[in-house]
Amino acid sequence: MWAKAYVKQLEVSFNGKFDDQLIQKVAKYQSIQLLFVANNFSKLYGRFNNDVEKERNLLFFLMSVLYDEIIDNQQMEEAELNELFYHSAQVNHENFNVKVLVYIHQKLLNQVSNKESYWDTIQKTHQAQVDSRNQFNSNISLNEIIDITKRKGGYTLLMCRHYLVDPVDEKIDQCWYQLGGLIQMTNDLYDTHKDTLDGIHTFATHIKNFDTLNEVYEQQVNNFNTSINQLSCSIDKKIEFGINMSMIASFGYVAINQLKHLKSGSNTLPNFKEVNRKDLIIDMEKIKNIFKLIHFSYKQGKLWM
Repeated sequence: MWAKAYVKQLEVSFNGKFDDQLIQKVAKYQSIQLLFVANNFSKLYGRFNNDVEKERNLLFFLMSVLYDEIIDNQQMEEAELNELFYHSAQVNHENFNVKVLVYIHQKLLNQVSNKESYWDTIQKTHQAQVDSRNQFNSNISLNEIIDITKRKGGYTLLMCRHYLVDPVDEKIDQCWYQLGGLIQMTNDLYDTHKDTLDGIHTFATHIKNFDTLNEVYEQQVNNFNTSINQLSCSIDKKIEFGINMSMIASFGYVAINQLKHLKSGSNTLPNFKEVNRKDLIIDMEKIKNIFKLIHFSYKQGKLWM
């Protein structure tokens, strides 16, 4: 309720209205990120996020969703996007969403303690987003897709580290980055129907061999787990952190398990354009999927025991 009220206040301040689905998405996912990601990173330092950090977390998610819409719908040329992020103070756009995006971008930029490091992360995030336009090209290679996916997810999530008051730590940053890549891959697995219709080539829509698809995802899970093991904190804190994070990777395994039922005897996944929508959509409100999530979370959590 707090998140929705905050977003509604932005509508009043900027005399516009967000799409209702956008508000629902931001409210839902920022609360998940706060509970399962931001707070778990802060627990490594024996604390939970404060109110200022919670506000920054919400603003980040709103900014990310607005930016993704601009990219996915190809609403701006690259020169306009560059102007938006590199010279935002000079941007005078009439579009409501863009005005809010610029406001959030400047507000967060002014609040972070290490502006140089934050700006470097923003530039890498922006470049990954621009490069993601190549995913509309049917001739894109799998290696390029994976590279864009990891950078897009990794640097985007790494921005969140700057919104916390915890000390800077390169190993913590690597953990944020690897988790971001994992979350982006998970999102791609859940968006196979939408991305197929939109002509976006992700690793989940591009790979047609099921085992290869599973291996690519598992490699990113392993990258994240390795980054946890390399943290400088105590073994007990690493174990607690790994167990708490086990559900994130498990969402992806639920999606992969559903795709598994679509493969033919030759281990080949079908053309998703020819698959019914209901067979690609993963409904996490279904009891069977909730049980699958619990199963995979338990399995992932046991790796740390």
